[in-house]
Amino acid sequence: MKELAIIGAGKAGRALGRLARAAGYGIGPVVCRTRAHAEAAAAFIGGGRAGTEPVGAALTLVCVPDGAIGEVARALKAPPGAVVAHTCGRLGAEALRPHRPAGAVHPLRSFGDPARAAELFGGTACAVEGDPAAVRELEAFVRAVGGRPLRVRAGRKALYHAGAVFASNYVAAALGAGLRLFEKAGVGREEARRALGALAEGTLANVASVGLPEALTGPVERGDAGTVRAHAEALAEGAPGLAEAYAALGRLAVKMALEKGSIDAAAARRVRAALGRGTSRR
Repeated sequence: MKELAIIGAGKAGRALGRLARAAGYGIGPVVCRTRAHAEAAAAFIGGGRAGTEPVGAALTLVCVPDGAIGEVARALKAPPGAVVAHTCGRLGAEALRPHRPAGAVHPLRSFGDPARAAELFGGTACAVEGDPAAVRELEAFVRAVGGRPLRVRAGRKALYHAGAVFASNYVAAALGAGLRLFEKAGVGREEARRALGALAEGTLANVASVGLPEALTGPVERGDAGTVRAHAEALAEGAPGLAEAYAALGRLAVKMALEKGSIDAAAARRVRAALGRGTSRR
């Protein structure tokens, strides 16, 4: 397999480097701001030439913070014909110009613990975008390290990344809102955390089992405008900071319920009207 260079061997770079070495890639330059960090990264990966100068290889992964990608691209010395790719979720190949072929590969996985991330990486979806030659190379790389490539349309990376935020970061935010409301209702924090965690796990299991919109349940899904109105009014009175978020998500749920066929247009109008009451009293 081709030689791989890693520019910015932090958590993501280390995990991807370890996976690449296990998949048979030759590990070339492993680059960090300091030699000590580069040497530690190479030791974690199990190979590579530690250094501080941005020197690429036949396949070069730029795993630096989003704001540093342009600077690294301008300084990077890559061999002719090398595929250069970054791991940013919202930017595309344009961030790496003048390099061609260039692209982006964004694994939908947290790299907080690189060793654990590498261990659990199998089946991870990885968004791929860029010049055609780069896309082909990156899709092969993703498959080699055990991931599943997701091809994203050029110029649409920010939409893709916003979708990932909804499915990950905002799930945590929504659970935080639920925890706050349980506490306001008198439930102990730890008890509430366990109960909400189990509820969310069940929902994710349903999504995996039957898909969307079929996994949608609850008062909006069944057209229970009275319950929705009671929620909206209770939030406006007792947790006004959450009323707008509840209404916004409720409107999304109405669209899903219509798609599912569990409510008709008349029920949708009643639920939307009930959702509006909670925010009007703020």
